Amino acid sequence: MPSERHLVCYGRGRGPFRKSPEDLACQRNYYALKKEDGTWDDSIETLIASTVEDPGLPVIQMLTSGKTRLTWQDRDRVSLFIAFQEMRTPSARERARTFSRILKDRVSHDIRAADPHQNSVEIVGKSGTGTVTLDEMIKVHEEICDDHSMEIHRSLWGVATKLSECYRYMKFTVYYPTGNEEFITTDTPVIRVFRGTEQLGTGINRSDVEIRFPLSRKAFLTLTHDLKLADALGRASGAERSRLLQALPEIRTRHASNSEVTAFNRAHARHAHRWLFASKETNWAQGVLSEASVAPGIVDLSSQDFFHFQSRVNYDPKIDSGVK
Repeated sequence: MPSERHLVCYGRGRGPFRKSPEDLACQRNYYALKKEDGTWDDSIETLIASTVEDPGLPVIQMLTSGKTRLTWQDRDRVSLFIAFQEMRTPSARERARTFSRILKDRVSHDIRAADPHQNSVEIVGKSGTGTVTLDEMIKVHEEICDDHSMEIHRSLWGVATKLSECYRYMKFTVYYPTGNEEFITTDTPVIRVFRGTEQLGTGINRSDVEIRFPLSRKAFLTLTHDLKLADALGRASGAERSRLLQALPEIRTRHASNSEVTAFNRAHARHAHRWLFASKETNWAQGVLSEASVAPGIVDLSSQDFFHFQSRVNYDPKIDSGVK
């Protein structure tokens, strides 16, 4: 929320305090690569600023001010911005590391249990079958755990780029408050909410997924799948399919009552990694942050015959009533 001079901050285990946006969520050398001579390479942060933030922020400001007639270029820019906001956070890094550790530990255990002398395994992927040694797996995991290695950036940015290609085609809905309640944000600014009852799988391919992102204290964006378009694309071919994909999607606008704004805010607070940022004090933030985060968790469903890892949904939107 760059328009605020000072924000009210809540942390897990910490009461409200005020800080300027410039002093918040600052981690020194967060994107820097450490060179062999011990100095820092800030080229990645410069690249993010020029290719993601500088093009994306003006579109965020347009939507916040009520200007919703976006071009394809605008949609591309804001989609990439949202995807990077989702994947650039400490919680995204932690999730990547958790999956890497679970996979490494599971593979190592199963290999050693079958043959204590075996030190490699064949992995089947999209590009075919390859052999990976346990030492290589351990090395990759260690690099992912290093904040200043290229591996953690490469893995998350690759995901962000692919996500942005999906987000550009999704249905945008911008909510504007009608009352005095304002939107908050957290150190997990982009969250996924699922309307269905399926507890496993938190991927973008789920038809009931809703991407939520507070644009500012006065605007809130949700992205959902256009199921009618998906159905039409499934039946179309050739020129008709091209025409459907080239049609610029409409952006819907909605008015949000005080209760709806609070519901959006509580859901975001529940997904927070550590911090919540608001324009004013609330009477519920500390209580929500005293509970464990409901961000999706990774479960190991592997058996003796195959490896199987899934993300688990930990949030039920019905907990926070008010959003229709």
